[in-house]
Amino acid sequence: MIRRFSIIIAVSLFSASFSFAQDLGGLFNKVKQGAKSLSKSLSWEPGKAVSTALKDTLNGFYWMNDVLEARTADTITTFSLTPGYYRTTLRSYCLHAGTYGPSKGAGYQLANFEGAQKKLIVSILEKSVEHSEITQSDVQTLIWGIEAGTKFSSYPTDFQLRVKPLLSIKDIALLEINVKDMVESNLPPEVKSLMNTYASLRQEMQSTQMSFDKLEDIAVKTGASPLGVGSISIDEGKWSYLNSGYFIRVDPQSYSTSAVSLYRPVHAEVSYDAQNRISSYANDGYQVKVNYKDTGKPIQLGDYTGKVQQIESYTVAGPGKEATTYPWDGKYVDLGMDFVHDILKGAKEFNLDQMIKDKSNLSLDELQNAYKDVEKWKSRYDDLKKINEDFNLDKNPPSDLDKYINEAAINERINKGLEVALNPIDKKGQSEWLKNHFKMVGDFFFYSICKLRGDDCKPDNDPKKPKLPDYIAQPGNTSSQRLGLSEYKK
Repeated sequence: MIRRFSIIIAVSLFSASFSFAQDLGGLFNKVKQGAKSLSKSLSWEPGKAVSTALKDTLNGFYWMNDVLEARTADTITTFSLTPGYYRTTLRSYCLHAGTYGPSKGAGYQLANFEGAQKKLIVSILEKSVEHSEITQSDVQTLIWGIEAGTKFSSYPTDFQLRVKPLLSIKDIALLEINVKDMVESNLPPEVKSLMNTYASLRQEMQSTQMSFDKLEDIAVKTGASPLGVGSISIDEGKWSYLNSGYFIRVDPQSYSTSAVSLYRPVHAEVSYDAQNRISSYANDGYQVKVNYKDTGKPIQLGDYTGKVQQIESYTVAGPGKEATTYPWDGKYVDLGMDFVHDILKGAKEFNLDQMIKDKSNLSLDELQNAYKDVEKWKSRYDDLKKINEDFNLDKNPPSDLDKYINEAAINERINKGLEVALNPIDKKGQSEWLKNHFKMVGDFFFYSICKLRGDDCKPDNDPKKPKLPDYIAQPGNTSSQRLGLSEYKK
């Protein structure tokens, strides 16, 4: 009985393999006929399948950690996310065989996915989420095989059958690529090392007893990672802005597991008064109204004119509670970005004490504190200009960049005033209600970054996907592994 059962299984496996081989046989004949003119693009070259490098890294920033420090991240059930702050742990994949795995505390920065096989690998990462029956080790093996130039028909038949759902018929045919014979004596040392790694991977992948542990030993170096040529410093906790309206931070735990933080700011309706000052924020029934004392008193600082803005109170309204006004006798100074640029460059000498006019009602300490505030925004201004450049290489940048940054600084000062006037600690039973107001005002600045960047910025809060596989987590150390991101939760 057992013998008969074994024969049935063997026949079934043979039939499945034979049928699959027949499919591939007919397919290859069709696709290869149409691919002759593309022979050069189908040729394999070491390091070309995935070529993302430090030059492809998106500009980022660390100060977002301070902004989100008081907020609690939500868990992710689906990657079609409404605005909010989320954190989860995902499957990640090595996209740089022969290098060192991530070390504890290593900083990673998001980069654009570049390489001859970008489209194929992104498709594999996306489909791997839909096919949970395919193990992470099989997906990783397939990716390493693409990097190494392994022909699909060279894999053991059982492996081909397991990963077939991740590939289209055309994908499988185009994986029958030609590995170039290269004269190693003419290659630089780093390329020789890569060739040796790929040759070892191909040899192991062609074995009928293919072992993932052996592949991992070849592809992933262990131990302390030496500093590679051209490395830069990237500290842990750096955020990037993605093309999809999301901010992201990636903290690898190993090459196969990465903690990911995602933030998508809510869109709030922002109104302005006759002096073009922010007068209110509103979203989903919540509203903060800023009540100014006056139209703003001018203050002359050298060649620059700033304004002393005085806020009398904030009126807060929201679901379930009547509108309430909270007094706040605060003030801030709009010094202007040109002034800050000149001060920081040392182009002009300013005696702040002599420049304060009596009518400003500002002490020297108050003015210096205002300047420190704007000085901090100069650093953010530089970061945001780089974000704009990331996505506007072939477009015209916003003409009102300075106005936008200055407005963002004003938004933060208003938020500080709210914290003082509406201190949630003293408002028992209102903490959740007030928290929603703070989130709305804080989100205003981050939502605006997509406008700076050139997005169409549809004013909605509908669910939207971040499209993580379109990007690569790139380390500052060039001898460490870059990582592909799936949306498969671990």
